[in-house]
Amino acid sequence: MHLSRISVYLGAFATMALSNAVVPVLALITQDAALLGALYSAYFLGAFFMVFPAGWLSDKFGRASLIRIGLAGTFLSAILLWFLAGDPLYAVVLRLVEGLFTGMFVSAAVSYVNSEADHRKLSGIYLALLNAGMVAGLLLSGILAGIHPYAGVLFFGVLTGCALIAGIFFRDSAAFVSETVQIKKILSITREHKWLFVSLFIFTGTTGIVTSMYPEMSGYSADISGVVTALMSISTAVCVYAASRFAFWNSLGVIRKAAFILAISVPIVFFTPVGMIFVGAAYGVIAVAVLHYIAETHLPQGVTNGLNMMIQYAGMAVLPFIAGVVVMPAGYFLVFVFAGIAVLAGGLLVVRCPCYPARLKKK
Repeated sequence: MHLSRISVYLGAFATMALSNAVVPVLALITQDAALLGALYSAYFLGAFFMVFPAGWLSDKFGRASLIRIGLAGTFLSAILLWFLAGDPLYAVVLRLVEGLFTGMFVSAAVSYVNSEADHRKLSGIYLALLNAGMVAGLLLSGILAGIHPYAGVLFFGVLTGCALIAGIFFRDSAAFVSETVQIKKILSITREHKWLFVSLFIFTGTTGIVTSMYPEMSGYSADISGVVTALMSISTAVCVYAASRFAFWNSLGVIRKAAFILAISVPIVFFTPVGMIFVGAAYGVIAVAVLHYIAETHLPQGVTNGLNMMIQYAGMAVLPFIAGVVVMPAGYFLVFVFAGIAVLAGGLLVVRCPCYPARLKKK
């Protein structure tokens, strides 16, 4: 492994662990369902606002400096959350700030990974570590909850600081060429991929619904709910690494088929934790296929991946919050069923993307 890549890999693990570090302890922080949704979603809202501008800047100024700034800001926000978040409202604000800086790191890191010649191998490792971090955040934070609700936040905040130190050695690839992407080009990319982006909004937001709803729905203790929720990320980590070893001749077709499995899997979670495994597996295949597709387009990687992640973070910010508001009158089962139907619709919308190979053959 190149020394320059340690900060990217360790940063992916640590920052994603932080994103999930509050999930097992949500019920310990507040009993308000709407506030629970806001606390979970604030991180993703912050990332939503940052990933696109960070991707645009990474195309122009390079990935290295943005990676270091993102890690530094994430580290500081996690430490502040440990010291200052006695009130859930403060926690919401700090989670928003954490999401802003993590979004900067993630956007620059993905742009770097997808720009390298061995992007398929690198994306597999990156996404696997990203999901392994989610698992660690759930498990360790649940275990440490007996000491303090934010003990997991402190631990992974320090680990993010270690990634920052390792980032001293990170340098942009010699093949990097500065590019200022014009608004006209950005609008063209958005129009060409609008249906793909709508689908990704639904897919990713649905995984957020499952993750945020399950601890309260199950009634399990923080450590047990952390273990059960971690099944999804474990499954995703395994599948992204395995799927990255295959060359997809039709990445968008793979997304459509995986979406069908995801749609069926979401309602199953209501009845059995095994559904978490299927949800994670299907989403893992989708994640790899999306990155592979974007890399093969040879579009500006910072901007295109920034748009991709912005849409996905929007789904993580909006859909769990909506689910938290409607769960009281509708109930958990109906929320999961509606989410599954939305995923199925998203899979069908992928076919409407002009970049879908079957449509190109008809032109």
